[in-house]
Amino acid sequence: MQRSLKRLAAALAASGAMVAAAEGPSGPGTEEPDRYREGYRAGYDDGFQRGYEKGLREGSVPAPVVAPGPPPRATGPITISRAVYGTSSKGCDATRWAARMANGRATATLDVSNGICGDPAPGDRKSLDVTYVCGSIAKSATAFEHRSVYLDCTP
Repeated sequence: MQRSLKRLAAALAASGAMVAAAEGPSGPGTEEPDRYREGYRAGYDDGFQRGYEKGLREGSVPAPVVAPGPPPRATGPITISRAVYGTSSKGCDATRWAARMANGRATATLDVSNGICGDPAPGDRKSLDVTYVCGSIAKSATAFEHRSVYLDCTP
């Protein structure tokens, strides 16, 4: 029993010294983390500088990014591509009617009503969906029944 107590005391004394050394700022190992950080930073800076110089030598420095110009202007007369009057489930092809009203003009206002092609969905809210082209730019416009859809191809 005496021997086991001596062994335990020796083990505790040894582990106490290890705990005190690992606890940090007050012990003898305080400069270790600082040296590590300094070495890490120096290595990082050195690697960055070497990579930057290599990029300059090899000409792989990217060119400056130039902002894109403005989009093309909507020029040219209105040309109706497709027009549909009705609901998502019931509708009629109103392309010919819309083309008669708008093709060749710079602007056009189309009144949306059952006069376009009858009432394809009685009791439901209907709309006129128009797809048209201004020069080389495709556009679309939508309006509900008893409203107006405005088509514009002015520059």
